[in-house]
Amino acid sequence: MRATQTETIAIPYGAASQRLKAPARQLAGVCMPGQMTPAADPQAALRASIVSGLETLPAGKFRRRAKACIVITDRTRSTPNQLILPILLDELNRRGIADAHISVLVGVGMHAADSPDAIRANVGEQTLARVAVVNNEPDNAGLMVHMGQTKMSTPVEVHRVFAEADLRLGTGNVNPCMLAGWSAGGKIVLPGVASRRCIYENHKRFTAALAELGCASLMGVMPPHNPVRADIEDAATVAGLDMVINTVLDFDRRLVACYSGDQIGAQRAAVEAMRPYVEVCLPHKVDILVAGVGELSYEVSLFQGGSRVCGGVDRYLNDGGTLIMLNACREGIYEGFEHEQYRAWMRQMPTPAEIRRLTEAMEIGGEKSCVLYTFSWLLHQKQCRIVLVTDGMAPAEVSEIHLEHAGSAQEALDNALRRYGSSASIGVMPYGGLVLPKL
Repeated sequence: MRATQTETIAIPYGAASQRLKAPARQLAGVCMPGQMTPAADPQAALRASIVSGLETLPAGKFRRRAKACIVITDRTRSTPNQLILPILLDELNRRGIADAHISVLVGVGMHAADSPDAIRANVGEQTLARVAVVNNEPDNAGLMVHMGQTKMSTPVEVHRVFAEADLRLGTGNVNPCMLAGWSAGGKIVLPGVASRRCIYENHKRFTAALAELGCASLMGVMPPHNPVRADIEDAATVAGLDMVINTVLDFDRRLVACYSGDQIGAQRAAVEAMRPYVEVCLPHKVDILVAGVGELSYEVSLFQGGSRVCGGVDRYLNDGGTLIMLNACREGIYEGFEHEQYRAWMRQMPTPAEIRRLTEAMEIGGEKSCVLYTFSWLLHQKQCRIVLVTDGMAPAEVSEIHLEHAGSAQEALDNALRRYGSSASIGVMPYGGLVLPKL
């Protein structure tokens, strides 16, 4: 009797990878992102982009004793801030703004504050020695400044250091995003440096859009069909964001390109540069889908990694199918504020319709419910099983939130094949948190 032929696939997990052997005849496809060519000289590429962006700004922005605020992404993102900031500081110095008049603000949004060690790893020792670096505090009313409201009536409330600056700059890295369509751009302001009230008002708008589209997330969806992104960009304009520095990285986190300029133009240019490499396609829906998060920074928690993976796989998973997700979950279920509150909602696991009602009534914050919605859609709407391969959460922790635990991707796949039989179709997305599934 001939042995079953298998295909071996490496799936990123934490700082390493797991190897998965799948029956070749049952494998519908392995969705891999395209290979991007890294910049030959990353520092030169960053400097050229930053200089080009700064040269578009009015000369008055660099007047003597002008104050500059640079908002950077936090520990949950891979933006190469440690490379960007020394270049940006030097270029601001050349234009007359001294380090003493420059502040760096970590745009944590509703994430828990970055620790001193996380800040050091993010910005580097050289930047810490030059300028002050502080976290956003969304619940500190004394630090929030009301700057107006968006066309959708979201109150634009931002950190005082940003509001009082004469020059407002932000960093970001572009990837598909389950709420804002794609990351970066104006997101560095909302949610980055915004108040809780501002974030809640903006994020609750995902519910009506998802009900209309009939899916689990807004991944890859941009205005005019994405009201969350449209409102974010309006808020960033109201708040006076002057320029963004948005990067495109390959899947080894090496710089491919950098786009600096106005928040919409630079972000859209980065998106279009990345899109051909991240759009993936399976020939048909499958019974078993194995997906790694594929990005170390997103594996900080089930919340972060799960939002990326679950937000797109509903397009490829049959009703009643099984999602096997590899996510190290270094900080457990959730890295944000109100950790136990999010766990309680995951234990309850309301239906998508209930989540919409709770979110629009602001009984649950939109920054939590948008991710809860992706899990709920798979579990309730599609009647799927979600198996989590992780060392960061104990089996009992996983079970109480309606997921199943497995020690390895192979164990999870073998169990699923026993359940579905030899006719089950399998799809694999090693970089499930970084790709944009297309039908």
